[in-house]
Amino acid sequence: MSNLPNDNPESRHLKVDEQVINPYKSQNLPLPKVGDKIGPNKVLELIGEGGSATVYKVWHEGLEVVRAVKVLKKYYDKEAKERILTEAKIMSDIHHPNIVEIHNIGYIDQLIPFIEMQFIDGISVKNLITQNTRFPLAVALSVAYFVSQALHYAHVKDYTIYGKVYRGLIHRDIKPDNIVISKDGIVKLMDFGIARPSEVSLHTVGAKIIGTMVYLSPEQLNGKTLDHRSDIFSLGTVLYEMVTGARAFPQKTLSELVQKKTKSQYRPIDTHGIPVPKELVSAIDKSLALEPQDRFASAADFGHELFAILRMISDRAPADIVSRYMNDPSSCPQWVPVKKKAKLNLILAIAAASVLIATIVAVIML
Repeated sequence: MSNLPNDNPESRHLKVDEQVINPYKSQNLPLPKVGDKIGPNKVLELIGEGGSATVYKVWHEGLEVVRAVKVLKKYYDKEAKERILTEAKIMSDIHHPNIVEIHNIGYIDQLIPFIEMQFIDGISVKNLITQNTRFPLAVALSVAYFVSQALHYAHVKDYTIYGKVYRGLIHRDIKPDNIVISKDGIVKLMDFGIARPSEVSLHTVGAKIIGTMVYLSPEQLNGKTLDHRSDIFSLGTVLYEMVTGARAFPQKTLSELVQKKTKSQYRPIDTHGIPVPKELVSAIDKSLALEPQDRFASAADFGHELFAILRMISDRAPADIVSRYMNDPSSCPQWVPVKKKAKLNLILAIAAASVLIATIVAVIML
């Protein structure tokens, strides 16, 4: 029997859309402010806040480097403390170029836990979608490809947690907020706060569901035991949103969302009026299959398919595509199908020929 902290229903957060329902009624201690110390770090600014934690940009005075610190808000809750400790234990053993690294864990006033981590100077996929509506197709494919590589690493790695070795990890909260792209184009998966080893049976009870509802897999909503293919479904919803600018499951009420998702009833991509290769439509459909066995067998398989599709529309490497996009979004135009591109080239050629003929006629008449 696992000695990992249990998913106690009393400590869960139900997220519908971006709203967080906090079941705790106790008062929180005042949060750190600019200039305060968090361990060896001086707070520079607040950069994010969720239902259970607050994230700060800090200056590590000893090493003279910028880092990020995640501070637990519900310091008084034993389960919440165990969660953040488990996250730190898991993340401290993860070393992948597309996953944010953990450096240390400590306590404020020997009471409030915090995690010191790598600071990413960039922007989340969520904010990029908000700013630009949808990603250029090559960029969306590249970002999803890097996340698939990070997930595959997490899914197959061995972890030692509380003295026991576990094979593989399920992230359980893949969403646009948890994917950040640095200014120089490095894609990073973050927030393993509710991640758990694959071998641990993790169930939901009633409406007490962990994660952000619109990106959860059907089995998460149904309270079934999860495996790595749950993350593949969630990545499929993120890719869908990057490609179309719309959510795969846009329902506003919990009952409607659960009904549609547990029947895998999402709007077909080709109904958005956006040119998308049929191979990508098929790949997203497969990732969003209702039954886990009908999805990609692994995140690596999903990534290989995305890379193959990317090769069909661009001769640039995924890293180059994302880097160029972050430096200059106009360098990555939206994809135009070959037939449409050929038609456009023909129109331009005819127009150019018309101008040339008109010029020749004018010269002759002189």
